[in-house]
Amino acid sequence: MKRRILKCLILIFGFLLIVNPIFSQSKFEISAGLGGPEFFNLKAKYGQNLQVGICVGGFAGHGFFGSHEIFVQGSIAAEVSYHFSGKSKYTEQPPWYILGGLGYYDIPAVGSYGSYNVGFYPRIGRSLNFSKNIGMNLDVGAFLPLSMSSSYAIYKFRVLGSGSVGFFVRL
Repeated sequence: MKRRILKCLILIFGFLLIVNPIFSQSKFEISAGLGGPEFFNLKAKYGQNLQVGICVGGFAGHGFFGSHEIFVQGSIAAEVSYHFSGKSKYTEQPPWYILGGLGYYDIPAVGSYGSYNVGFYPRIGRSLNFSKNIGMNLDVGAFLPLSMSSSYAIYKFRVLGSGSVGFFVRL
């Protein structure tokens, strides 16, 4: 099953890379940043005003408050964003956007997010373009947990904060 999903992802991204030279303005974007609940992340997006993409995030390190336990946290999410308002000096893409992401999280070390493993995050954000190909995305929103980790018995719905800061390059 995992091999089939991996083959589909490789096929989709391969198709996106092949189609890319046909268009005059680049529609493929790669970014790296920091956010919650995805921690350090890498994102790949495709599109102009409507973008679809994938976000892979994680963190590895020592526990908090003197603990010597080493932990690894990870996440993977699918994202859709729509650029809708404003003008940019460098690109035709409007700088304001709304973003929706649906992801799986394995983040046991963080108390507020740690008990949840699937969640949806709606956000609103702005792209700051430094040139035609380089810029920064800033977004803020909510995290809506959809299911609990197997180690927790009772699902408790809570609305948590969510946000991200990332530097991007358009290819």
